[in-house]
This record gives sequence, C-alpha cells and structure tokens, in this order.
Amino acid sequence: MNYVLLIVAAIALLFALRKISLIKYSKNTSFLRDAKHNVMSLLWGIPVFIAIMLIPYQVWILTGSSRYWDGVYIIGGTAILTIAVSFVFYYKCSVKYNR
Repeated sequence: MNYVLLIVAAIALLFALRKISLIKYSKNTSFLRDAKHNVMSLLWGIPVFIAIMLIPYQVWILTGSSRYWDGVYIIGGTAILTIAVSFVFYYKCSVKYNR
C-alpha cells in the first residue's frame, strides 16, 4: 500500500505542476481574469504541497522508519530531491507550453 501511495503522490505532483504551468498570464488582462488565474494557481498548489510533504514521508516509511540520524538524512534528501525535480519539471513545462 505504501508503494501505491508513493506512486500516486508522485503522479499527482507532476500532474498538478503541469496544470499550474498551463495557466497563462498576460499583461493586458482584467482584474477578474487575474483573480481567476491566482485562485487556480492556489487550488493546484494544494496537491503540490501535499505531495511534497507526502513523498519524503512515504520514502521514510518504506526505508524502515528509522528515528535516528539516518532517518533524518532520508527525509531531508528525499525532500530536497523532490523539490529539485518539481522545479525542473515546472520549468520544462512552462517553457514548453508558454511560448
């Protein structure tokens, strides 16, 4: 079950980041359109935040739930890797879709 939850969290993270990168901002828009874009970004940010918190936790569970320094290294390393992959994926999608 933990493997399935980890895979679902990773797919949800990538899907939500792709949806956020599809939101196009322009300089000549109305207040309502800007508000809509901001609300959509915030709503898609909720699954991103949950996935970024859930992925290191699931990796920690799968590696044995150590409560010593090796557990800290596992959670910290996975969190840094997850955030780095998220930034790279978001950048690649935003460059691809917002030309």
